[in-house]
Amino acid sequence: MHNISIFGTSSDAGKSTITWVIGRILQEAGYTVTPFKAQNVSNNAHVANDGSEIAIAQHFQAKALGVATSWHNNPVLLKSGRGSSASLIVGGKSASDKDVREYYRDLDTLKPTVKEAFSFLDARYDCVIAEGAGSPVELNLMDKDLSNIFIATEYHTKIILV
Repeated sequence: MHNISIFGTSSDAGKSTITWVIGRILQEAGYTVTPFKAQNVSNNAHVANDGSEIAIAQHFQAKALGVATSWHNNPVLLKSGRGSSASLIVGGKSASDKDVREYYRDLDTLKPTVKEAFSFLDARYDCVIAEGAGSPVELNLMDKDLSNIFIATEYHTKIILV
């Protein structure tokens, strides 16, 4: 079974919903599946089963699929702060507050954590369903992408566009 990436034509295109719906369909076909989102920007977080902090969307996806959650489901979480700053949660733990420009400058330092998380899930499930972020064709963000092209390229996922 191939891993899957869910890309969207925009933010709010329905990626989060489609992620768990496809997961449920695959479960009914006998596969083990889990949700994944490399980077999420959300002030709505939840404590995962392992005590880490993940975005609430990945918590709900996992709950709908009946699978345990851990930081691996959402290795990088940004919580909006004041002005252009954000609280950075890495591996389910608060890492630092960063300015957006500083975050993007240091983005490559997060890739090993994202890879560790995806590889962990990939070794334990038949299919990892990776939800993208925003749109994969935002030209101004292509070199700053962790959730779309980076995952699809690194792990050769099959892509579904919503």
